[in-house]
Order: sequence, then structure tokens, then C-alpha cells
Amino acid sequence: MYTKIAQITDLHLLTPGEPLMGLSVLDRFKQVLEHSRSFEPDAYFLTGDFCAHDPVQEVYHQLRSLLDELQKPYYLTPGNHDDRAMMRNAFFLEGHEQQPIKGLVKVNERYFIFLDSSAGIVDKEQLGWLTKALGQYPQSDIVIHHPPMKMGVSFMDEKYPLKETEKLLSILRADGRHRRIFCGHYHTGRMMTHQNMSIHLCPPTSFFINPDADSFEQEFLPPAYLRLSWDEEGNFRSIPTYVI
Repeated sequence: MYTKIAQITDLHLLTPGEPLMGLSVLDRFKQVLEHSRSFEPDAYFLTGDFCAHDPVQEVYHQLRSLLDELQKPYYLTPGNHDDRAMMRNAFFLEGHEQQPIKGLVKVNERYFIFLDSSAGIVDKEQLGWLTKALGQYPQSDIVIHHPPMKMGVSFMDEKYPLKETEKLLSILRADGRHRRIFCGHYHTGRMMTHQNMSIHLCPPTSFFINPDADSFEQEFLPPAYLRLSWDEEGNFRSIPTYVI
């Protein structure tokens, strides 16, 4: 069965629709949502950093209202600028307020393991759960805010990488099967392979970071998202899509 997913990340929304770094981040997000309709995805994956600075409950309620208008299934994982309790309140997610928001998602015949890296690590409980899920769902891919390793983006690699990555990577290497990892966080688009993994960085709807600069440098590009698709034979395509 043909499967299409729109991945959207790093919205960095303020309330009530305030600009960020000279950008109308709310309008940029809305432009991506509108553009994605023509793709006709089976589902939307939103990979974190929904708030710009400190989490704001109103932002999550506004986000839910916009996503509900799509009339498509959508699934979320938090980023380092998000608050688990606020997300649970807005989206009626199960679990205790500050427990990691993890889960298994099925879209058509494909399975996706959602991990929570909002604390800057993937904790021991999630790692144990991941090990079991990989064995139970051998063809599954992974959705997470942070990439599981450095991506050759100097500023983000140095300042804001995922911590204790070796524990996560060792589980994925030991599994041996090819796994796609869909993530964001780096404010740029990039794909990298590492042993049995392919890591897909989704470009942001908000501001971009120059991947070649050693210090923070804003890059002025239009809002973007990833179009992910699998055909009936399982052939995969990932297309960074910029909304001009």
C-alpha cells in the first residue's frame, strides 16, 4: 500500500502570533500546512519545538486547532522547548504529566516508534522499551526530535546535541536491520547514513541555521517540511519541500 507522510518540525510559535527573529513564524507554519494539503498525506508527523522559548499552554491549544482543521491523523513528539504536561493537556495524551511521550504509531501497514528526547536524552526506560519494540516490529522506523548523532552542523553539534547517544546507537546497531530515523532540531535539512541507519533531518517551518557556520548564523530560507513516501514495493522517497 502506498503511504505518504508529511513531517513538520521546529515551529517555535509565540503567542499571540508574535514574530521571532524577524519572521512571522505562525504564518510560516500556516503556509506549510496549506501547501502540504496538495501532497494528500495519510498522516502528519510533528517532531517538536512547538514553542519558541518557554512553553505556553495557549500555543498548544492553537496548534491543536490548526491541526484539527487538516482532518487527517497527526502524531507529535516533544522537543527541548516543549512541556510534556502542557502537551498532554492540549492533545489529551495518555500518561503522567512529565512522563516521556513515547508510543507506537501505525500508518497503513507501516510502523513508527516515537521517542521523547525533550530532556536532551533518551532515558533508560525508553531505551528498554525501544529494544522490545524493535524486535516486535522489525520493519519499523523511528521518530524523534533530536538526531541520534552529530550531523556535521558545527553550531548545533557543539552546543545542542543529544546527550548519551552511545546507549541509543548501540541498541540500533545491535538490532542490525536498516532503520530510518526522522528528526528535526537542527534547523536545516540534511540526510546522513551511519551503518544500518539513515538519519533524515527535517527542515523547519521557522528560522534556519547556516549549517556551515561555527557560531549561530541565521539563514534566510522559506518555510519547509519533508514529504515522505513508500510505494507498494516499499521503495522510499524523502523530499525536502520549500514553500515559496
